[in-house]
Amino acid sequence: MSLRVAAIATPALPVASAEAWATALEHEVRSAAEAGATAAVLGEYVTAPLLLLDRRWEAWTAAWQALALRLATTYRLHLLAGTHLVRDSGRLVNRALLVHPDGSHAEQDKLHPTPWERSWGVSGNDTLRLVDLGSVRAAILICYDVEFPEACRAAALAGAELLLVPSWTDDRAGFLRVRRCAAARAVENVVGVIHAPLVGGVAVDGFESAAGAAAVITPCDDAFPAEGMAAEGKWNQTGPAVGDLDLAALRKARAGGTVTPLADHRRQEAYRVLG
Repeated sequence: MSLRVAAIATPALPVASAEAWATALEHEVRSAAEAGATAAVLGEYVTAPLLLLDRRWEAWTAAWQALALRLATTYRLHLLAGTHLVRDSGRLVNRALLVHPDGSHAEQDKLHPTPWERSWGVSGNDTLRLVDLGSVRAAILICYDVEFPEACRAAALAGAELLLVPSWTDDRAGFLRVRRCAAARAVENVVGVIHAPLVGGVAVDGFESAAGAAAVITPCDDAFPAEGMAAEGKWNQTGPAVGDLDLAALRKARAGGTVTPLADHRRQEAYRVLG
């Protein structure tokens, strides 16, 4: 049993209208669907280009939600439509939106805002929800969230076999922090990871640069690519990286791979720290 998925290196480029922004994203999602993907992930802060037209994040919430619904239902895939800043009950949160092919949806707010986000007033969240993508359960970890091992471990122990990781980083160092942590989460929890960065840049509110490459990441074991990559895009080039995740192999590796880090985990309180 395999699942074909797409990590989309998402364009953050100047646009003349909301329609042009939507057209650019539709092109990427359509390409993923035509390659056979049944699930796709767009980058963090996917609405950043719209701030060139109106710098109020709230001006674009409805357009983001409507586009996500249209693309998921039109192209019949599970679409994590990136993230967008939303004010909820007085709190500013960085929210991911996942829409299923039938139009139903789920939301996940970022657990760990970066220092930059906190300076904007973005609040963190303490709830991680698992979502069903047909044959697999997944967790959404937004950029910085994947740098915290305990978040993924909690999701994996609750049954997650796939991580959806939209990200925005402005340079290679930032990107590699996220990428290498995502790869570590794949190994230590025996999960697949769909890592979708924002790429390009728009001259507004700190989004002048966005750097990265899309990837579908696997554990490193006999049943998977030795380097732990099912698909990888080119540096700073937009478009989908489409790869197949062998779910049967993933489940077998959890119980009896070369090493079994998920099965062998220890509680934090079981360690003695000396010195």
